[in-house]
Amino acid sequence: MKLTVASLRRYRSIEQIDPFEIEPQVTSLVGKNESGKTAVLQALYKAHPVDNATYDEGIDYPSRLTRERKGSDKIPVAGLTYALDDDDVQAVEAVIGEGALSSRTVTVTTGYRYSSTEWSVGVSQKAVVKSLKQDLDLPQVTKKQVDAAGTVAELVAALEEMEAPTSAVTAALARTKKWRRADAALAAVDILSARRPEFVYFGDYDSMPGIVSIPDLIAKRDENELTRGEQAVLALLDMAGVALEDFKDPQSYEHMVRDLENASNSISDEVFEYWSQNKNLSVRLDIIGSPEPGAVAPYDQAPLLQIRVVNNRHNVSVPFDERSRGFVWFFSFLAYFTHLEENTEKPLILLLDEPGLNLHATAQADLLRFIDERLAPSHQVLFSTHSPFMINAHAFNRVRTVVDDEKSGTVVSADVFKADSETTFPLHAALGIELSQTLYVGPHVLLVEGPGDVLYLEVLSNTLKQQGRVGLDDRLTITPGGGITKLPAFVTLFGANKLNTIVLIDSSSANAPAIQRLREAGKLGSGGIVEVGTALGETEADIEDLFEPDFFVELVNDAYQGLLKSKKLTVKELPADTRLIRRVERAFESRGLNQGRINHFAPASALARNETKYTATLGARTLDAAEAMFAQINALVK
Repeated sequence: MKLTVASLRRYRSIEQIDPFEIEPQVTSLVGKNESGKTAVLQALYKAHPVDNATYDEGIDYPSRLTRERKGSDKIPVAGLTYALDDDDVQAVEAVIGEGALSSRTVTVTTGYRYSSTEWSVGVSQKAVVKSLKQDLDLPQVTKKQVDAAGTVAELVAALEEMEAPTSAVTAALARTKKWRRADAALAAVDILSARRPEFVYFGDYDSMPGIVSIPDLIAKRDENELTRGEQAVLALLDMAGVALEDFKDPQSYEHMVRDLENASNSISDEVFEYWSQNKNLSVRLDIIGSPEPGAVAPYDQAPLLQIRVVNNRHNVSVPFDERSRGFVWFFSFLAYFTHLEENTEKPLILLLDEPGLNLHATAQADLLRFIDERLAPSHQVLFSTHSPFMINAHAFNRVRTVVDDEKSGTVVSADVFKADSETTFPLHAALGIELSQTLYVGPHVLLVEGPGDVLYLEVLSNTLKQQGRVGLDDRLTITPGGGITKLPAFVTLFGANKLNTIVLIDSSSANAPAIQRLREAGKLGSGGIVEVGTALGETEADIEDLFEPDFFVELVNDAYQGLLKSKKLTVKELPADTRLIRRVERAFESRGLNQGRINHFAPASALARNETKYTATLGARTLDAAEAMFAQINALVK
């Protein structure tokens, strides 16, 4: 049974929310602080909680609508629609008859002043009657009445009039009497109610305390006053097979320590499968037999249970609640969830309120992976966030924006980009992060200085491949970095995303500091740095120096024909210089053209526009140098 649609009203900041769809696995509620994300999760949670939480009309009812509740009878809060799976349908049909459900969706409504939930279940009376009539051997008079029965009540009435009912009739009547009030629809409700997933809410303030008093914990448990964090402690002990009373009269101290070690190891293994921030940690449970002098209540009642986190690298431990709040939350939730999962056969719907609030970006990625891999396959998950790192840019379909509208209160919408810019900022940021990692980027990146370099390399590579020679490896994605000064930042970005980065850079003494920074960054993966001048045997060379001067001048004339008009540039008027691009710029300067500047992309664009024309005249020196450079680059593709 999966939750598919939720309609909420009259809860805290929620006045009335139009029905919104819930994804089969993961749904993300994205919104600003105070937008009502927590209210949405709690309104769902109290509709069918795993514990004893209920709607509190005095606290939960929206203050702006106080007048409306006077004199009202039932006040609905949550209307939840579920899709039934094959097992659900079979469980119902096994009791009330094959084909008895006329719909595979049910709606459950609850709220203030409800003595019980209200179910809307489609049951076909005709199918139920048909199932009950099956294999009944009836006398003609009774058969006529039975055949005329259109409802279960009419059928039961006809069968009960028989003076000498057969065993089959007795069995059919006994079957209906097992149903609540002999009603097939109520029988279906009872079956589905037992199969309905319960809501589990876990928020930032539900983390386990680092130390607890066992007598105090027993008293709170017996009075049903445990906090969620304290429930997580009990869950951890339950995993160890230890009851609170065992601490007062343990079988032996060694038995108790061993049980606690087993629980610590079990939960630690699972936590650190998804916690990549520090793999050198483990969790240890310690028993303190007597309180410290001057301890305040409840820590003046022994024995005390302390949770400690051990750093195995430094061989030290600290109290659990002195670790980062992100780690404390993650560990606490996993202990609580694991206990719930092990003690229920039903699926759960997990409501996580800002689960990544205190986590670093990479830890949020770990948490998102944990949700997708560990939780979602078995349980639906709804979580709230305002962090771009908790949003899967490949699955915007699972995002619902949450906005606090001045007139109507909290609004939830699947139209993610119709919300205001502040609400959608995490979505735009997530998209930007994804684009920075994937736009023009593949597993193997050839990082070049500018977009003109991309065009030059593609044309040269295509030409060589058409001649059966060595071009660029097809696995490479050429990515412009926007200039030599920006390349270190790009290298760091790509390296952080575990991309194999190869840098193609102009050869210049002025570039030496930038090249040194690239080498020192250590972010190239198995890649490296290739200098253009190496292929040409020159210490000073730009990518344009791969071309013969007359060929490049023709590209410049093509690109700047409007500026040059009828007076084309010639090789003879190019001043002497080691670099071809500087020779052209100085020629422009001597003519008073364009302030002596040339757009490096313009000649490359001219080459790309007329590739067939120009590649026919590429010289052997150009192709040989390009092939040597490509071979050097390809050697770095692992």
